[in-house]
Amino acid sequence: MERPTGSTIHDLLEAVANRNRAARAISDPDSELSYCELTDQVDVYAKALLAQGVRRGDRVAMLAPPGNDFLIVLHAAVSIGAIWLGINPRYQRRDFEYLLGDSDPAVLLASSPFDGRDYSSELTPLLKANVPLVCHGEPTAGAVSQQAFLARGAGISDADLAAARAAVEPEDTAVVVYTSGTTGKPKGAMLSHRAIVSSAMANAAWMGRKALARCLCAAPINHVAAINNVCMNVLAGEGTVIFYPRVDLAALGELNRRELPTYMISSPTYFSMLLANPEEALDHLKSVKLIVFGGAATSRSVLEKIAQCGSRLVSIYGQTESCGIITKTDETDDLDVLSVTIGKAIPGADLRIVAPDGSACAQGESGEIQIKAPYVTSGYLQNPQATAEAFTVDGFLRTGDLGLIREDGNLVIVGRLKEMFKSGGYNIYPVEIEQAICEHPAVALAAVVSVAHPTFQEVGFAFVQPEPGASLGPDELRDFLRQRIANYKIPKYFAIEAELPKLPNYKIDKMTLKSRVASIDLALLGNR
Repeated sequence: MERPTGSTIHDLLEAVANRNRAARAISDPDSELSYCELTDQVDVYAKALLAQGVRRGDRVAMLAPPGNDFLIVLHAAVSIGAIWLGINPRYQRRDFEYLLGDSDPAVLLASSPFDGRDYSSELTPLLKANVPLVCHGEPTAGAVSQQAFLARGAGISDADLAAARAAVEPEDTAVVVYTSGTTGKPKGAMLSHRAIVSSAMANAAWMGRKALARCLCAAPINHVAAINNVCMNVLAGEGTVIFYPRVDLAALGELNRRELPTYMISSPTYFSMLLANPEEALDHLKSVKLIVFGGAATSRSVLEKIAQCGSRLVSIYGQTESCGIITKTDETDDLDVLSVTIGKAIPGADLRIVAPDGSACAQGESGEIQIKAPYVTSGYLQNPQATAEAFTVDGFLRTGDLGLIREDGNLVIVGRLKEMFKSGGYNIYPVEIEQAICEHPAVALAAVVSVAHPTFQEVGFAFVQPEPGASLGPDELRDFLRQRIANYKIPKYFAIEAELPKLPNYKIDKMTLKSRVASIDLALLGNR
């Protein structure tokens, strides 16, 4: 029996490519590809992966900036049943060690050098002896060149490739996206072909093909914003993705003027950056038909300025575990709705608000947001305990976010069950930062809480207790952390304390620290 079109990611790609062979599919500063050229390159890469011995269920890891190579490799890997996962170039050694150890990839591909870092040299020592590092760029000792890797695929026949693809099932995991839990250790959310394709089709249906015609993407490749909210949604809408390797407002502004994008994913942070020059921002947005935004609450005053561009504005909510967008506001120009709520569940998804005892919350009563949909993760890679904890007995995903449903049916986020906070669209997990701070030899204890910020919505405030007799300052700690964690995780503020407050069980009293932060005049703090 013939499989329904779109049941796997490759089925979706082939269906779209067959209807749009000459249309531009993707571009970056180095090249652009039509849908026909994209599928040809995907085939070349898929054969090379098979020649390397990659098989269904194996992991294919990739470190790269947003660009054509990222999407080619992703499509190639998932087309033969392998599991693709992205690695952010901004990570440091501790991130690389954990992700590579947990995912156990069969092959690692890396764009190197990039932004002054030789990733080929950084990553080769971290891999098992039998795992090759394929270098897109200038390989150093121990790495394989991209050209040599692709040449190996010449021995794989079209029949071999077709057979590998025929074995892939919709429930197979296609992509793993790492997200952290309350312990600070990243968890690999497994997103199936079924989840990714059904999510893309559902979102493309309400967004519309005209809106999805062109989208710029500078989001990191290890994030659902790039993978699902942009690339897969635009693919389902049969449009074009224009990649740029970093967030550079001047360069992106020039791309906007040249490419006239029709679809934009944004956040309060990005809005704030754009509105530093309001007239230029509105000029950049004049071609955009649809702007979806989320990640944190967006103020009405910001939306009043953005609304002047005439774009359709939609407030959204989602998680890695839901393949991105899972709620949206209905068609409206009511800025109160757009600034306060995240709308309703997208078609095909069920959403409920649940009290701590598991009972359903009444309208207007806050509780945990739980969702059930074909778009939801299958669980966490090699972590059955976390998988079991993530779902209710009746199959709803526990989001860990608190919300309430208003009389008009719109959902409002009111808090988070966990300590995680969002800074500039990134999820920040205090435990990970605290662990990194405590690696400093002069540090005895550390606690990180969040504090409001005008640009990034929330940032970290670190309280640090030195070892007896030791002295250290904020600048020293920042320099220390830059070698250990990504820069967006580094707290904006530091307070060096003789002793941190503790609870009766000797744990640090974070509620007291949060109260202390609320009473501090950050403008007078002096260290940021």
